[in-house]
Amino acid sequence: MIRLIMVSHPAENAQGLAHQLVEQNLAACVHLLPQGTSVYRWEGNVCEEKETLLMIKTAAEPDQVKSAVLKAHPHDCPEIIFLEIKDGHREYLDWVIQSTKETP
Repeated sequence: MIRLIMVSHPAENAQGLAHQLVEQNLAACVHLLPQGTSVYRWEGNVCEEKETLLMIKTAAEPDQVKSAVLKAHPHDCPEIIFLEIKDGHREYLDWVIQSTKETP
């Protein structure tokens, strides 16, 4: 199964996480959307932080990807959202599968 995983990450080191996921074959591609601002409630306070949204395309096991993100992420409770990809350009989807099934 192919998934799109969305992860918000502090902008200053989001690119490092993207490289790590691709190098470990946990992602075929990670698209980093330009810096945005997250406004959220945490521990009773309204917080605001500059973040980058990582759009991770993968066929790797979800627990492996989630574990790698949690290990590298500085937040106690990071946003990690998995979405199933039901259809798309077949050649691209085949590439995602091949890219994340190989061992590094």
